[in-house]
Amino acid sequence: MEQKDRAERILKQIPYEIVYSARKTLAVQVKADGSVVVRAPKRMAKYKIEAFLKEKQDWIHTHREKALAAAEQKTANRLTEAERKAAVKRAAQMLAEKTAHFAKEMGVTYGRITIREQKTRWGSCSSAGNLNYNWKLVLMPERVMDYVVIHELAHQKEMNHSARFYAVVAQQMPDYKVWQSWLKEHGREY
Repeated sequence: MEQKDRAERILKQIPYEIVYSARKTLAVQVKADGSVVVRAPKRMAKYKIEAFLKEKQDWIHTHREKALAAAEQKTANRLTEAERKAAVKRAAQMLAEKTAHFAKEMGVTYGRITIREQKTRWGSCSSAGNLNYNWKLVLMPERVMDYVVIHELAHQKEMNHSARFYAVVAQQMPDYKVWQSWLKEHGREY
């Protein structure tokens, strides 16, 4: 039931365009601006299209986040100083909230949180439990930020990158590899 409710919420939140044509199968496309286009056979009933969208909701959500983040990243390269300061402030607030939330869920504590602009790191955790985050995480898909926060908090249980460490990460975020890969693939663009 929860999955069905989530699917219906996603369908209501994401506007989509239906393009009918002389085709036999349904297809969904996420454009660079994050808009969703469904290509459907001419006389297909709308309830069948909605069922198809519910089935593809995770794929749509993932690809929309990637498209929207890429669009936001292009904008990030042109930030004014005032916009950059606002983004840093937003990053500090979001990262503090997410760190508190995930620390509670994971049953760990942490020290000070510092927001920086680093060239090669998205986050780090000191042996004293202090956390450093890169402000540019706020320009990426939100799940990337979640992944980095969870990754750094997992060091409170395992101060290494062993299989046990990644088991802690996976327990909190089963799809972490998707976001870890996204960060490796797109992180240099920021």
